Amino acid sequence: MMEVRSLMSEVRSRLWIALSLLCLLTSNSFAQPKADSVTAPLDGYRHFIMPSAKPINGGYVGFWELAFVNAGIGFGNISFSGGITVLPTVAFRSQFAFLQAKATLADEGGISFALGANLLRLTSQFLYLHAFASATMEMQNETRYTALIFLKAYGNDFPAITVAPYGMFGFSYGSPLGVGIGFDTPIKGVPNTRVVAEIWNHDLSTPSKIALLFAVRLENERFSSDFGFMYFSLPLLAPVANFVWRF
Repeated sequence: MMEVRSLMSEVRSRLWIALSLLCLLTSNSFAQPKADSVTAPLDGYRHFIMPSAKPINGGYVGFWELAFVNAGIGFGNISFSGGITVLPTVAFRSQFAFLQAKATLADEGGISFALGANLLRLTSQFLYLHAFASATMEMQNETRYTALIFLKAYGNDFPAITVAPYGMFGFSYGSPLGVGIGFDTPIKGVPNTRVVAEIWNHDLSTPSKIALLFAVRLENERFSSDFGFMYFSLPLLAPVANFVWRF
Protein backbone atom coordinates (compact mmCIF):
# COMPACT_ATOMS: atom_id res chain seq x y z
CA MET A 1 0.00 0.00 0.00
CA MET A 2 2.87 2.37 0.85
CA GLU A 3 4.48 1.63 -2.53
CA VAL A 4 1.25 2.54 -4.34
CA ARG A 5 0.95 5.82 -2.43
CA SER A 6 4.60 6.62 -3.12
CA LEU A 7 4.11 5.93 -6.83
CA MET A 8 1.00 8.11 -7.00
CA SER A 9 2.82 10.94 -5.21
CA GLU A 10 5.64 10.70 -7.73
CA VAL A 11 3.20 10.72 -10.66
CA ARG A 12 1.45 13.85 -9.36
CA SER A 13 4.79 15.59 -8.81
CA ARG A 14 5.92 14.82 -12.34
CA LEU A 15 2.64 16.09 -13.80
CA TRP A 16 3.00 19.42 -11.98
CA ILE A 17 6.63 19.69 -13.10
CA ALA A 18 5.64 18.90 -16.70
CA LEU A 19 3.00 21.63 -16.77
CA SER A 20 5.40 24.13 -15.21
CA LEU A 21 8.02 23.36 -17.84
CA LEU A 22 5.38 23.70 -20.56
CA CYS A 23 4.56 27.21 -19.36
CA LEU A 24 8.24 28.17 -19.18
CA LEU A 25 9.03 26.83 -22.65
CA THR A 26 6.41 28.85 -24.50
CA SER A 27 9.21 31.28 -25.37
CA ASN A 28 7.55 34.52 -24.30
CA SER A 29 5.77 33.37 -21.18
CA PHE A 30 6.91 36.52 -19.40
CA ALA A 31 6.18 38.86 -22.30
CA GLN A 32 4.07 41.95 -21.76
CA PRO A 33 0.28 41.55 -21.98
CA LYS A 34 -1.35 42.50 -25.27
CA ALA A 35 -1.94 46.19 -25.87
CA ASP A 36 -5.62 45.37 -26.24
CA SER A 37 -7.78 42.24 -26.19
CA VAL A 38 -9.89 42.92 -29.27
CA THR A 39 -8.13 40.28 -31.37
CA ALA A 40 -8.77 37.39 -28.99
CA PRO A 41 -7.95 33.86 -30.18
CA LEU A 42 -10.75 31.70 -31.52
CA ASP A 43 -12.76 30.05 -28.74
CA GLY A 44 -11.40 32.73 -26.43
CA TYR A 45 -14.19 32.13 -23.92
CA ARG A 46 -12.65 28.80 -22.83
CA HIS A 47 -9.52 26.71 -22.70
CA PHE A 48 -10.73 23.08 -23.04
CA ILE A 49 -13.84 23.06 -20.86
CA MET A 50 -12.71 25.65 -18.32
CA PRO A 51 -14.31 29.09 -18.83
CA SER A 52 -11.89 31.97 -19.30
CA ALA A 53 -12.81 35.54 -18.35
CA LYS A 54 -13.37 36.43 -22.02
CA PRO A 55 -16.96 36.71 -23.31
CA ILE A 56 -18.44 34.46 -25.99
CA ASN A 57 -18.16 36.21 -29.36
CA GLY A 58 -21.27 35.24 -31.34
CA GLY A 59 -22.32 31.68 -30.61
CA TYR A 60 -21.27 28.05 -30.89
CA VAL A 61 -22.48 24.47 -30.76
CA GLY A 62 -20.28 21.58 -29.76
CA PHE A 63 -19.88 17.92 -28.85
CA TRP A 64 -17.64 16.83 -26.01
CA GLU A 65 -16.66 13.15 -26.13
CA LEU A 66 -19.36 12.78 -28.84
CA ALA A 67 -21.87 12.37 -26.00
CA PHE A 68 -22.24 15.82 -24.42
CA VAL A 69 -24.09 18.30 -26.64
CA ASN A 70 -23.45 21.90 -25.63
CA ALA A 71 -24.01 25.41 -26.98
CA GLY A 72 -23.43 29.02 -26.01
CA ILE A 73 -24.13 32.57 -27.10
CA GLY A 74 -22.80 35.99 -26.18
CA PHE A 75 -24.54 39.35 -25.88
CA GLY A 76 -21.72 41.84 -25.49
CA ASN A 77 -20.05 41.05 -22.18
CA ILE A 78 -22.78 38.65 -21.03
CA SER A 79 -22.43 34.97 -22.01
CA PHE A 80 -24.79 32.03 -21.65
CA SER A 81 -24.01 28.35 -22.21
CA GLY A 82 -25.47 24.96 -21.44
CA GLY A 83 -25.42 21.32 -22.41
CA ILE A 84 -26.67 17.82 -21.77
CA THR A 85 -25.39 14.30 -22.34
CA VAL A 86 -27.08 12.17 -24.98
CA LEU A 87 -25.84 8.76 -23.87
CA PRO A 88 -27.69 6.03 -25.76
CA THR A 89 -29.69 3.50 -23.71
CA VAL A 90 -29.30 5.72 -20.60
CA ALA A 91 -32.53 6.95 -19.01
CA PHE A 92 -33.17 10.72 -19.15
CA ARG A 93 -33.15 10.91 -15.35
CA SER A 94 -29.54 9.68 -15.47
CA GLN A 95 -28.24 12.16 -18.05
CA PHE A 96 -25.91 14.97 -16.93
CA ALA A 97 -26.54 18.64 -17.79
CA PHE A 98 -25.46 22.19 -16.96
CA LEU A 99 -26.53 25.83 -17.42
CA GLN A 100 -24.09 28.70 -17.03
CA ALA A 101 -24.09 32.50 -17.11
CA LYS A 102 -20.96 34.67 -17.09
CA ALA A 103 -20.43 38.45 -17.00
CA THR A 104 -17.10 39.85 -18.21
CA LEU A 105 -16.58 42.88 -15.97
CA ALA A 106 -13.28 44.09 -17.46
CA ASP A 107 -11.53 43.34 -20.75
CA GLU A 108 -8.70 45.71 -21.55
CA GLY A 109 -4.95 45.59 -22.16
CA GLY A 110 -4.93 41.81 -22.44
CA ILE A 111 -6.40 41.39 -18.94
CA SER A 112 -9.97 40.15 -18.37
CA PHE A 113 -12.06 39.54 -15.24
CA ALA A 114 -15.40 37.76 -15.00
CA LEU A 115 -17.98 36.54 -12.50
CA GLY A 116 -20.41 33.72 -13.19
CA ALA A 117 -22.64 30.97 -11.90
CA ASN A 118 -23.67 27.55 -13.10
CA LEU A 119 -26.21 24.89 -12.30
CA LEU A 120 -24.88 21.34 -12.64
CA ARG A 121 -27.19 18.34 -12.87
CA LEU A 122 -25.55 15.05 -11.92
CA THR A 123 -28.66 13.06 -12.82
CA SER A 124 -32.06 14.25 -11.63
CA GLN A 125 -31.20 13.30 -8.03
CA PHE A 126 -28.22 15.62 -7.52
CA LEU A 127 -28.20 19.31 -8.39
CA TYR A 128 -25.24 21.61 -7.68
CA LEU A 129 -25.08 25.40 -7.78
CA HIS A 130 -21.68 27.07 -8.18
CA ALA A 131 -20.46 30.67 -8.28
CA PHE A 132 -17.08 31.42 -9.82
CA ALA A 133 -14.61 34.21 -10.54
CA SER A 134 -11.96 34.07 -13.25
CA ALA A 135 -9.06 36.22 -14.46
CA THR A 136 -7.39 35.78 -17.85
CA MET A 137 -4.11 37.23 -19.14
CA GLU A 138 -3.31 37.15 -22.86
CA MET A 139 0.34 37.67 -23.83
CA GLN A 140 1.76 39.28 -26.98
CA ASN A 141 2.42 35.83 -28.47
CA GLU A 142 -1.27 34.88 -27.89
CA THR A 143 -0.40 32.59 -24.99
CA ARG A 144 -3.21 32.78 -22.43
CA TYR A 145 -3.43 31.97 -18.73
CA THR A 146 -6.59 31.80 -16.61
CA ALA A 147 -6.97 31.44 -12.85
CA LEU A 148 -10.41 30.39 -11.63
CA ILE A 149 -11.89 29.91 -8.16
CA PHE A 150 -15.35 28.47 -7.59
CA LEU A 151 -17.69 28.09 -4.67
CA LYS A 152 -20.12 25.21 -4.23
CA ALA A 153 -23.17 27.09 -2.97
CA TYR A 154 -25.51 24.09 -2.97
CA GLY A 155 -25.18 20.33 -3.40
CA ASN A 156 -24.68 16.99 -1.67
CA ASP A 157 -21.25 16.30 -0.17
CA PHE A 158 -21.30 12.55 -0.88
CA PRO A 159 -23.45 11.81 -3.94
CA ALA A 160 -24.21 8.21 -4.92
CA ILE A 161 -25.10 8.65 -8.58
CA THR A 162 -27.18 6.04 -10.38
CA VAL A 163 -26.71 5.83 -14.14
CA ALA A 164 -29.61 3.62 -15.19
CA PRO A 165 -29.36 0.90 -16.31
CA TYR A 166 -25.60 0.59 -15.73
CA GLY A 167 -25.24 0.98 -11.98
CA MET A 168 -24.06 3.42 -9.33
CA PHE A 169 -20.88 5.30 -8.48
CA GLY A 170 -20.08 7.65 -5.64
CA PHE A 171 -17.49 10.27 -4.78
CA SER A 172 -16.70 12.93 -2.17
CA TYR A 173 -17.43 16.61 -2.82
CA GLY A 174 -17.11 17.94 0.69
CA SER A 175 -15.18 21.19 0.30
CA PRO A 176 -17.07 24.33 -0.76
CA LEU A 177 -14.04 25.76 -2.59
CA GLY A 178 -12.22 24.62 -5.72
CA VAL A 179 -9.66 26.11 -8.10
CA GLY A 180 -8.55 25.73 -11.68
CA ILE A 181 -5.68 26.92 -13.89
CA GLY A 182 -6.02 27.09 -17.68
CA PHE A 183 -3.37 27.57 -20.35
CA ASP A 184 -3.20 27.59 -24.14
CA THR A 185 -0.64 28.76 -26.70
CA PRO A 186 -0.05 28.54 -30.47
CA ILE A 187 2.46 25.96 -31.69
CA LYS A 188 5.25 27.78 -33.49
CA GLY A 189 5.61 26.83 -37.14
CA VAL A 190 2.33 24.88 -37.20
CA PRO A 191 -0.55 27.10 -38.41
CA ASN A 192 -3.99 26.89 -36.79
CA THR A 193 -2.77 24.65 -33.97
CA ARG A 194 -2.68 25.26 -30.23
CA VAL A 195 -1.61 23.40 -27.08
CA VAL A 196 -4.25 23.46 -24.33
CA ALA A 197 -3.83 22.44 -20.68
CA GLU A 198 -5.92 22.61 -17.50
CA ILE A 199 -5.50 21.64 -13.86
CA TRP A 200 -8.49 21.32 -11.52
CA ASN A 201 -8.91 20.71 -7.81
CA HIS A 202 -12.59 20.60 -6.80
CA ASP A 203 -11.80 20.05 -3.10
CA LEU A 204 -9.17 22.36 -1.60
CA SER A 205 -9.29 20.43 1.68
CA THR A 206 -7.63 17.54 -0.20
CA PRO A 207 -4.85 18.85 -2.49
CA SER A 208 -4.33 15.39 -4.00
CA LYS A 209 -7.78 15.48 -5.66
CA ILE A 210 -6.65 16.83 -9.00
CA ALA A 211 -7.56 16.48 -12.63
CA LEU A 212 -5.03 17.41 -15.31
CA LEU A 213 -5.94 17.80 -18.98
CA PHE A 214 -3.59 18.17 -21.95
CA ALA A 215 -4.78 18.50 -25.57
CA VAL A 216 -3.87 19.76 -29.04
CA ARG A 217 -6.37 22.00 -30.85
CA LEU A 218 -6.82 22.25 -34.63
CA GLU A 219 -8.86 25.29 -35.63
CA ASN A 220 -10.05 27.50 -38.42
CA GLU A 221 -12.50 30.40 -38.58
CA ARG A 222 -15.58 28.25 -37.98
CA PHE A 223 -14.46 24.94 -36.50
CA SER A 224 -12.09 23.63 -33.83
CA SER A 225 -11.28 20.11 -32.67
CA ASP A 226 -9.37 19.15 -29.51
CA PHE A 227 -7.69 15.80 -28.90
CA GLY A 228 -5.86 14.82 -25.74
CA PHE A 229 -5.87 13.05 -22.39
CA MET A 230 -7.20 13.72 -18.90
CA TYR A 231 -5.58 12.36 -15.74
CA PHE A 232 -7.59 11.89 -12.54
CA SER A 233 -6.05 11.18 -9.13
CA LEU A 234 -8.12 7.95 -8.79
CA PRO A 235 -5.75 7.15 -10.68
CA LEU A 236 -7.26 7.15 -14.18
CA LEU A 237 -5.95 8.28 -17.57
CA ALA A 238 -8.66 8.79 -20.20
CA PRO A 239 -8.70 10.14 -23.77
CA VAL A 240 -10.75 13.31 -24.41
CA ALA A 241 -12.05 15.01 -27.55
CA ASN A 242 -14.05 18.16 -28.19
CA PHE A 243 -15.58 19.55 -31.40
CA VAL A 244 -16.96 23.09 -31.73
CA TRP A 245 -18.67 24.95 -34.59
CA ARG A 246 -18.89 28.75 -34.31
CA PHE A 247 -21.46 31.09 -35.85
